[in-house]
Order: sequence, then structure tokens, then C-alpha cells
Amino acid sequence: MQANPFLGAALHSVGAFSAASCYTPQKKTPLWSWEIYWIAQASFAWLILPILGAFLTIPHYLEALQSCPKDAMLHSYLLGMLYGVGGLTFGLGIRYIGFSLNYAIAIGISAGLGTILPLIWNPNTGFDWQITDKFSDVPGMIILGGVILSLIGIFFCGWAGALREKSAGEELSKFSFKVGVPLAIMAGTLSAVFNFALIAGEPLEKAALAAGASEWFRMNAIYPFSNGGAWTTNFVWCLILITRNRTRSQLIRLPGENQKTLAFYYLMALLSGAFWYFQFFFYGMGHINMGQRFGFTSWALHMAMLILFSNLYGYLFREWESADPAPRRTLHFGMAIIVLATLIITYGNYLGE
Repeated sequence: MQANPFLGAALHSVGAFSAASCYTPQKKTPLWSWEIYWIAQASFAWLILPILGAFLTIPHYLEALQSCPKDAMLHSYLLGMLYGVGGLTFGLGIRYIGFSLNYAIAIGISAGLGTILPLIWNPNTGFDWQITDKFSDVPGMIILGGVILSLIGIFFCGWAGALREKSAGEELSKFSFKVGVPLAIMAGTLSAVFNFALIAGEPLEKAALAAGASEWFRMNAIYPFSNGGAWTTNFVWCLILITRNRTRSQLIRLPGENQKTLAFYYLMALLSGAFWYFQFFFYGMGHINMGQRFGFTSWALHMAMLILFSNLYGYLFREWESADPAPRRTLHFGMAIIVLATLIITYGNYLGE
């Protein structure tokens, strides 16, 4: 298959937009506790839809799994579980340092580590120093500059959010930076592990191709394991919260509401889960088109675009309407840097191909 980095970047943008959209349906489920909504949407996003997507797009999927090394499935699953822990610590970090700062720290670390570390250590082959080779020529240097620029753009977007919270009169007393910053660092580090879960599942891709799968959909063979690991972590945590908060009854009925309303809530959970799953669906197609040599840039592109579209949604929901000019200018600057970085990384991939 001939790679097309510009098409790959476009597909990554669709996936990132889908991911940024995933929290909007939650606004329509005010009667559900957080743990009930989360366990419902997570079951769709990380378990049901990945399995369904694999069986629909990979011919003879079960036979393909039988021909694949069991270690690949196990490693992808276990690394996915660590990614799930990252998602939970991300949610805790918001409580202590606010959404914007937590988002900037966690996504920034995830983008950096998830892009660079696989060039040093590969879960399938072990220590594998590739940095010198990847960044030794003109395309590689252009891509390195684009990755660094994307991290700078993420930083400015996070800084803008922190300025907005300060200008809005948020009480610093309710924040605990000593607790929140380490949580955000942990969230970013463990979230980067998801890229390792995808790399660990590469033998699954090869088995899918051997079974007759399209190049475009080969990564769908990995998601039942990488995403299934994340689902396991979140499922266990939600069960703990459901037991502690005694909210189990909300799974089958809502206070003072009829069954039709409950069905609508599950529909919103399905929609949210579909938005989250389709980021991976398009990530896989985008990654294939970024090329063999510089395909590792997919993770940096995805993280940067996720920040970009999340802030665009912030504008759509008027979260910046009352912000002072300084936070707005900072946000615009950060978003412009991310767009520029995306173009630079894509052009570097094009030159490399």
C-alpha cells in the first residue's frame, strides 16, 4: 500500500474530532451518577464496539487469533490496563488542579513519551535505539521540529486555560498542586502506554493481513485487547464506586423517570462510546497512511489534534465567552502553533516517503 501522509493527517483529524466529541452526550444524562454513566459508555467504547469492529472488518477473525502468538494478545491487554489507570488518574487530577492545567500536563507528557519512547524500547523486541536513524536526515529533523512545536502548542493551550480559570475568580484554595501535578504526570505517563499496547499488538495486525484483512483495517485486530485492558481497569473501579455509593439501581431505573428516559440515557452512552471508539478506528487508517519510517508520529499528531478540537468545543459551548483577552490570545497562539506543527509533521512524513 502506498502511504499518503496528507490523507493520514486528515484521517487523524477525524479521529481526534471524534474523541473530542465523546463527552458531549454526558450533558444529556444528569440523573445518572458518574460511575453509572462511565461504566455504560466505557463498555461500548472499550469492549463492545472494538469486538464488533474487529469481527466486521477482519475476515475469519477467530482463525487469525489462533495463528497469532498469545504473548502479543496478553501484552497488549496488560498495557491497555495500565492505560486505563492513566485515564482514572486523569479524572482525579482535574479535581486538584483544574481541567485545563491537568489536560495540558497529561496530554503533553503523553504526546512526548508516546512518540519518543517507542524509538528507544519496543514491547516486541526490547531495547531498540532508533532515534539516531529517524532524526538523522532532513525529513527527520523537520519531523522532530514539528513534534517539539506541537508540545509547545499544547503548553500554551494549557496555560491559556489556567489563565482563564484565574481570571474567572476560581478559588485557588480548592486546588492542591502538590497532589494534582503528580497525578497529572502519572496520567500522562500511563496514557502514553496505550501506544505501547498498539505496538505490542502488531503481530495481530500481521495475522489479520494473512487472513485477508484490508491494510486500512488491520489495526482493528488489536483493539479488543488494548481497549479491553482499559475497560477492565475502569470496570473494576466503577464497580467499587457503585458499591460504595449504592447507585446500582440506576442501571435499571431512574428516580421518578420512566423506562423510555432510561433507554435514552443508554443511547447517549452508546453515542459517547461510539465517538471514543471511532477515534481508534480512524487512528488506525491514519497511522497506516503516515508511512513506515515515520509512522511513529501518529501519536503526536493525535494528541495535538485532540487538544485543538477540545478547545474548539470549548468555544462552541461558550466556555471562553467571559474570559479576559489575555487567555484568549494565549489560546489562539497555542492553537495556531498546533496547526503549524501538524503541517510540519505531515510535510516531513511526505518528504520521508
